[in-house]
Amino acid sequence: MIDNLTSRTIKHRKSDDLRDYGPFYYVAGTNGTDLYVPEIVNYCEKRGWKRIFDNNRGDYIFKWSEFKMISNYQNFRPGRQILNQIPNTRILTTKAGLCSSLKEYERIAIKYSKDVHSHKSTRLDDFFPQSFRIDQQSDRQAFFDAFRDGQIWICKPSNLQEGRGIFLLKSREDLAVFRAKVESVEDNPMIKTSHYNSIIHRVVQRYIVRPLLLEGRKFDVRSYFLVACTAPFMAFFHHGYARSTCNIYDPFSDDLTSHLTNQFIQRKNSLYNGMKEETIWSMERLNKYVNEKYMKEKHLPKDWVFTVFAKRMQEIMTICFNTARSKLDPKLGCFDLMGCDFIIDQNFKVWLLEMNANPSLHRHCSVLKTLIPQLVYEALDVVLEIFKKCSKGAYILPLQSQKEFVLIYNNCHLSQIPRPLRVRGASPTISKQPSPLCPRSLKRPVRKSLRKPSAITSLSDHAGVEMKPLQKAVSMLSHGQLPVIAQIQSLYCAESKAKTNHFLRSQAASLEGWSQLQTSVSKPMMMTTPFMSGLNKRFAAIPKQSKSLENSLLFK
Repeated sequence: MIDNLTSRTIKHRKSDDLRDYGPFYYVAGTNGTDLYVPEIVNYCEKRGWKRIFDNNRGDYIFKWSEFKMISNYQNFRPGRQILNQIPNTRILTTKAGLCSSLKEYERIAIKYSKDVHSHKSTRLDDFFPQSFRIDQQSDRQAFFDAFRDGQIWICKPSNLQEGRGIFLLKSREDLAVFRAKVESVEDNPMIKTSHYNSIIHRVVQRYIVRPLLLEGRKFDVRSYFLVACTAPFMAFFHHGYARSTCNIYDPFSDDLTSHLTNQFIQRKNSLYNGMKEETIWSMERLNKYVNEKYMKEKHLPKDWVFTVFAKRMQEIMTICFNTARSKLDPKLGCFDLMGCDFIIDQNFKVWLLEMNANPSLHRHCSVLKTLIPQLVYEALDVVLEIFKKCSKGAYILPLQSQKEFVLIYNNCHLSQIPRPLRVRGASPTISKQPSPLCPRSLKRPVRKSLRKPSAITSLSDHAGVEMKPLQKAVSMLSHGQLPVIAQIQSLYCAESKAKTNHFLRSQAASLEGWSQLQTSVSKPMMMTTPFMSGLNKRFAAIPKQSKSLENSLLFK
């Protein structure tokens, strides 16, 4: 079956027809039965979109790419396309980036807080295990100084996922071997710059020795963090699942399958095929297990998993997002779905292990076959609804497509007036009617333009409008901006208007130049103005054109 789907994909990839009418979408990968691709393909096909297989095409409206490539960002058109990647999220989704971002955030929070031990200051030791970057000399030396016998540290590659390249440091001998390898790479700059996954590009993290166990097995919780929009920023939380090991937990075991819970490592265990369904628990099953076994013993509130634990995960996700928010490029249409791994110790303290970009949405057991389609469909619905509302300038909240996702960060409040997207070559149409999703009390306020102060403040509005031609004519007369014929015609025009309005005539007597008109109308034309520029002389010789020039200047 998979071979037929693969051959069909290759056939379609060769037959991409540029003459087809869109809208088009691109999804990386094939229609395998183990990944997220079928859900995304079904979602797009139901909307009448056509799939393309050329990653270099730029005429798509939706693109889901598993790998981050610069070409995706360079060719992306904000407000017209939707892309599942946000530039610079590596400061969160890589182990080295997350470690540096959290440490910098803690340093700034402590610096600007009045009390170091205040609850307002962010302390990493409350939710993030002690971590060091090996590629930074100061961090590396701090780790070597902090290592003690009897401690267990876990060493992770900075840019790899699925447990690849991970090993433990449990003794001084292990530390000496590791240090020798690091120093050998440090002395060879060619290896250091060319192989980013070498021994030096790693993060060491203090191992949680006493984790909470599920029937004697170690486990962690995978939850999902959705940045649905970056202009404005809106982030959501979604429950995931609990994943456990196959072996009974032994902190001193050399078998990695006893320490790492991800399925890529657990597949290497000989017990995996027989207990595959037992390694993945739903959150409902985990909540029931905690209620039955630990609620009375640890004096926990009922449904601790869906109350205290869920709230704590949301708080930690918000802190991580705040560390990177100012460094993310806000582009309408960019979104990202990340996986966050949490572990609970025996004191029911929640620890964040790492965050992953584009987590593999495998469906190898019954729990994930139910969870993953619902997760993908709702995530895309939320992203698409926010994108449409932002493009039209409508209010974003409430979201009709939001069901299981929990809004944990919102930079677009109800009181904020959304602005429509301005696209070159087309003016966006905004409905004057209020959005049906918003109450009528949230109508867009109408701002009255302020009237500029007029030269005659004692007149009424109507009188002020009538005096404008007279004011302009007198001003142009004093500065010599109009030709002589045009000046006289404009003043006579203003005089005739003033005669019809007694109020205007009484006020116009105080204007500068009005007395000149009364004394100079009986004199020859050349005596009315002592100076005429060359341009005015030329227009004075053509009286027919002077009238049109007057109209263009006075009523512009």
